[in-house]
Amino acid sequence: MAPGRQLSVRARLTLFFVLAIAVVLIFTGVALISLVHRSLVTSASNQVEVAMTQTQERFVAGGMPGHDEVVMPMHGDVVVQVTNVAGTTVWAASSAIANMPVLAHPKADFSSVNGLTIDLVNDKRTAQVIGELSFGEVQTITTSRGAGLVFGFVYGGPVDHSVTILLASVAVSFPLLLLLSGGLIWFGIGLALAPVESIRRRVDAIAARDLSERVPVTGGDDEIARLSRTVNEMLDRLESASRFQQEFVSNVSHELRSPLTTLLATVDRAASDQAHTDWSDVTETILREGRRLDVLIDDLFWLARNDERQVQPPRMDVDLDDLLFEEASRVRAMSELSVDTTDVRPTRVLGDPAMLKRMIRNVVDNAARYATHELRFSSSFDNDAAVVTVADDGEGLDVAQSGRLFERFVRADPARSRNSGGTGLGLAIVAEIVTRHGGTARFVKVDKGTMIELRVRTGGRAPAVP
Repeated sequence: MAPGRQLSVRARLTLFFVLAIAVVLIFTGVALISLVHRSLVTSASNQVEVAMTQTQERFVAGGMPGHDEVVMPMHGDVVVQVTNVAGTTVWAASSAIANMPVLAHPKADFSSVNGLTIDLVNDKRTAQVIGELSFGEVQTITTSRGAGLVFGFVYGGPVDHSVTILLASVAVSFPLLLLLSGGLIWFGIGLALAPVESIRRRVDAIAARDLSERVPVTGGDDEIARLSRTVNEMLDRLESASRFQQEFVSNVSHELRSPLTTLLATVDRAASDQAHTDWSDVTETILREGRRLDVLIDDLFWLARNDERQVQPPRMDVDLDDLLFEEASRVRAMSELSVDTTDVRPTRVLGDPAMLKRMIRNVVDNAARYATHELRFSSSFDNDAAVVTVADDGEGLDVAQSGRLFERFVRADPARSRNSGGTGLGLAIVAEIVTRHGGTARFVKVDKGTMIELRVRTGGRAPAVP
């Protein structure tokens, strides 16, 4: 695998599950072998005990004639050897170990039932037989020759042989089972991820061609269906964002072209006939269009920063009534309009002072642009919201269609707004500021003129989305 290149999700999942199955198989194999070994040892111990008991009964009942070694028949896989207490002479032995020297001596072991265990005698004479003995016990016995010891052994290694066969079976079958499981897991994960890969290819094709296309949604409510719906919702947002970006660039280009065209045309006319140019008119035109460009660029910069949401605005107490009184003084100083502030009440909220001041100014400037003689301001509280209204006595507008006026580059009367210096961004900025302070902005129907209502939460934050 190349440096820095990771395995695919399918490969990683397959590797994880194969490792998990391998761990389970290892524990299962160990437990199985341990259980079988314990069962075989228990069975062998029972056989040894039975053979030793039968040997004791035989010699107690029939005695042990003569002084020669008595040869006894085999008891299955068990051999028995009877010796004197000193462990120097063999009195009796099974046929498989007849004429063999003493094979073991007793030694104390308090963990056993009778307190004794065996210690095999491993020398040149017993080496061959010792290799065939895999389990043994010892007990005391009383015979006609006196007290002795009876040793019982499992002969021929049936316990080890059975365990070895089981180990070989596990060693062969478990890797095959692991390989089969890995293949099935790889195939199953491939089937599970196939719809995801299909969605990826579809999205890749959509991104390369047309954002209006969508990913097919399967029936049901499983993970794939939810993924398809989520991808389609993302494509909806991307399409809207792309369309908005195109419209925004087109609108910005149009708005910038108009004052620049006016500036270039004015300068060009003045340069071609300097002797007869009215330089005061040229100066006035350049200042007017320059201010218009400045306002437009400032609005665009503010919207760009707000869209990024990178800077957390400060939050402090702001008196909206003071902002209204300040705007009333400004309007009176800059125009002949009268401003009615009799309904302005103390209204304090928590928010960004600069944003809230810009919000009030944009609304007042918009109203002053269409007012004939008078503006009316008011402020009050309504439950947990501060309510500010700004009204003018102009021609009015259709309130039912006024919601789109809060969109960018939308004007009630495009030609009139452009001539009066509007950029079509003022109310869009108002909507952004109000939204960031947990409120709303709307036009309210009145008998004469136009009224805009702003609602700002006193806490200054939009309520959390559940």
